[in-house]
This record gives sequence, structure tokens and C-alpha cells, in this order.
Amino acid sequence: MKRGRKPKRRWLSKLVILVFAVWSVMIMISVQGRLNTEKAKKDELAIQKTALELNIEILKDTESEDPAQSYERIAREKLGLVYPDEIIIIDKTP
Repeated sequence: MKRGRKPKRRWLSKLVILVFAVWSVMIMISVQGRLNTEKAKKDELAIQKTALELNIEILKDTESEDPAQSYERIAREKLGLVYPDEIIIIDKTP
């Protein structure tokens, strides 16, 4: 009679292990989803921060110089923009 009980116990233990494994995978997927959402929010906030810093710098510069010159200077220094016909020369000598 004892032989009849062992397969039931093995089946129950396998079921418990399977439920635990499925539960663990579901938790990991949930956490990964939240992590991706928070990373996207962080990236968006970093972009907004950069835009606000540029706006503050533009406001400070427009008070002291011509707005067109300040926009051009910020575009060159902060954003790395150049005119289409300009040639960029990078000096890498120490």
C-alpha cells in the first residue's frame, strides 16, 4: 500500500515546484516591465533637463548679446551644429 502513496507525493511536489517556477517567471517579467518603464521616464526627464538648461542659457545670453549670435554660439558649442558648407578640422595632437 505504501507504493501507491509515493507517486501521489511526487506528483504533488512536482506541481508545487512548477507553480513556484511559473510564479517566479511572472514576477521577473513584471519587474522587467517596470524597470523598462522607469528607464524610459528617466531618459525623457534627462532630455527635458537638457532642454531646460539650454533655455536658461539662451535666456541669460539674450540679455547680454544679440539673440541670433547667442543661438548660433549655443548651437555650435552645445549641440555641435555647423553650417552645411563648413569643413570641420579636428586637431588631435597633444
